[in-house]
This record gives sequence, structure tokens and C-alpha cells, in this order.
Amino acid sequence: MAERIEVDPSKIPCPDFAGAAYGFVRKALVTDPDTPDVTTDEEAAQKLRGQWKIENDALKTQFQAQTQADEQLAENNRRLAQEAREQAESEQRQREVEVAKEREKKRTPLYDFNSGVGITSIPQHLHPYAEKRVSQRKFVELWYFTPEASQEAKEHRSTVDTNRLELAANNEEQKGTTAFTLLSTHSTRPSNNVIPDAKLSWSQIQLAKTPFIECLRSTGNYPDKYIAMFASFYTNMEMHNELRKPEGARVMALYHAEMRRAWYLAADHGEPFDLSVFSETVLQECRNEMW
Repeated sequence: MAERIEVDPSKIPCPDFAGAAYGFVRKALVTDPDTPDVTTDEEAAQKLRGQWKIENDALKTQFQAQTQADEQLAENNRRLAQEAREQAESEQRQREVEVAKEREKKRTPLYDFNSGVGITSIPQHLHPYAEKRVSQRKFVELWYFTPEASQEAKEHRSTVDTNRLELAANNEEQKGTTAFTLLSTHSTRPSNNVIPDAKLSWSQIQLAKTPFIECLRSTGNYPDKYIAMFASFYTNMEMHNELRKPEGARVMALYHAEMRRAWYLAADHGEPFDLSVFSETVLQECRNEMW
């Protein structure tokens, strides 16, 4: 690698080779048999100027290449610095977007509404335990959709829907120690007042069916086919002659409990059946059980 030139050669003046300082050099050239073309003092000075110019021109060429390399390096450094700044700014903007997204997730979304359209009554409060079970598409007693359960959820929301801290033990057998971790858990507890389906009156079933079906749609995200099946299940019971018989309402309430439980058990095993198909056999079994 060539030695770096610190001074621009074009700014270096040619020495005074005709001066006294170079007299001995000129004399040496005149007497040197290797320079037969130099015979006078003036020719010696001219010879020295020519040699200096050749060397200076070479230095100029080297310095120009060095300057171009320096400029290219500086340009590359500026470009890299600019790219780094742009990358940092882009990452900062991306972080700000992500922060904004996270902040937006925590906010209640605003949906469109029809101007001038209000409500005529306060919507029924859904019991948190029922909401949890329906969202999991698991069986939950129909009582949770009655006005009594709704009132309980409204009055005691803080006790039926709570956040708790629990200790989780991690046994490390190799070390012979037990580590404890504090975990935050969300608890939706069953109601102490829940009534099994088999104990519900027919009037309670009638009051709870619509909130139950609506919850299947809104919370459980059941497909329309399932919503129609459950709706037909209740319609077919309401239209059955059994309700016109003495104690028929009690029999039908038991039929409702047995069929609804049977459907969820079958669904849990991946073999649901059409609940809307009325089973006279099961109805007779319910009659026999009642009497």
C-alpha cells in the first residue's frame, strides 16, 4: 500500500535548481559520465527540473487517486449513516404504531349506530359463569338465563366475576426443592342459587329460552343451523299436546332437562344429534319417572 500523501503536490513549488544550494549537484551532473547530455551548468539545472517534474506529476496522480478514494469513503460513510438514521426512524415509527395498536386494543371500540333509534328496556345481565360456559360451548344450567340469575349478576357482579392470585408449586426433584409462583387467575364462579334443569318450572324455562338462544348466537358463535335447531327444540315442546294434560308442564320440563343434557353429552363426544326432533320415547320415560 502506497504511503499516504499529506500535502497536495500541486501546491509544492519547484525548487530553484539554478541556485547556489544545488551548485554541487549541477557540477556532479556535468562531470558524471552517465549523463553525457549534460555539459553545462544550465543543462544540469534543466535536468534537475525535469526529474523533479516527473516525480511531482507521479505524486499528483497518486494524490488525486487518494483524494477520490477519500471522497468515496466519505460518501459511503454518509450513505451508511443516512441509512442507519432512516432505519432507526423507521423502527421508531413502527414501535409507535405497535404502541398505538396496543393502546387501541385496550380501548372500547366505537361502532356505528342508527341516529334516533334508542331502546325500550334495559338488556338482561348475563351471568358471568353462563357467559364463560357458553363461550366454551359447554353445558350450563338454563337457570342462568332466568330473570333471577340476571338480577344476581347485576347485584353481585364483583363476587361472581373476580380476579384472584394463586400460588403454583413447581417441584424440582433433582434439587430437592419446591418453587412457588404467584399467578393471576380469572375466576367466574357458579352461583350458589343455581337450580338444575330438572327442577325448573315450565314457566321458568319459557322465560329463559330466548336469552339462552340469543347467548348461543352472540357469545357462543353457534352457526345458524344450531340456532335454528335449538329454537325448534323449544317450539316443538310448546306445541306438544303434553302441555294440555294435567302435570304435563312438569313432564315437559323434565323432558327438556333430559334432552338438553343428552345433547351436550353427545356433542362433547363429537356425535351431536338433531335436538329439534321430538322423542316420544324419552317423553314416555319422563312420564314414567314422574309417576
